[in-house]
Amino acid sequence: MGYEIRAMSFAEIMDTGFRIVRQHFGLIIGIAAALYVPVAILGALVAPEPVPGAGPWASVDAGRVGFLIGLGLYAIIVSPIVSAAITFAIGEIYVGRSASVGQSLRVGASMLLPIVGTSLLVGICVMLGFVLLVIPGVYLFLSFLLVWQVMVLERRYGVTAMRRSRELMRGSLVRGLGITLAGAIIVSVVGGAIGLVVGHIPLLGPIGEGLARAAGVAYTSAVAVVLYFDICCRKEAFDLEHLARLVAGSAGSVEVG
Repeated sequence: MGYEIRAMSFAEIMDTGFRIVRQHFGLIIGIAAALYVPVAILGALVAPEPVPGAGPWASVDAGRVGFLIGLGLYAIIVSPIVSAAITFAIGEIYVGRSASVGQSLRVGASMLLPIVGTSLLVGICVMLGFVLLVIPGVYLFLSFLLVWQVMVLERRYGVTAMRRSRELMRGSLVRGLGITLAGAIIVSVVGGAIGLVVGHIPLLGPIGEGLARAAGVAYTSAVAVVLYFDICCRKEAFDLEHLARLVAGSAGSVEVG
């Protein structure tokens, strides 16, 4: 199912992100669940039982500590792969191409090192901005809002990706802030509701919480991808270029036929 690539309003971006996740739920959640469901289940299985009157670490043995450290390392390594895979899949879907879980995860894994390096660089810059003064930190956070999309969809990394994101976000910082806040609120409400319903159930609870987190990541990623194309349409006439490529492709197929 194709999507109309054009400049959109705030509400249209949020709605299109929701439609992408709803219409390709199995693919997108399947990618995200590769990280969040195993982490949620294994984390729940090794969580220590509380002992009345004891300290917080009284019931944590060395084996559990080692397992939790390994689980944390798994999450740190797999998280950027999954995030890149989701962005890739949504980008492919949005421009009318197809994507699979395996293909998306392979693409995400292929760019692990440059993505981690760029993310660390972005994190350091934003953190320094907040340390020096809050406003520069907020500005840098919003300026680098599309770094992931630039890295995955344009294959630009490091300072080049950061500069590209700043160029795209120039003049759209307020819209970016609004979309970020609205997306965070929606994800928090949905995740909290699922947690209240199934959170107390021994095995179903962690699975439900993992799926809720996966759905939240999928939705925020979809909205960010739509925002990326929205800004490209506004600043670079991407919609016209995309239409021209589609027309050229159709003409070529007609000639071959």
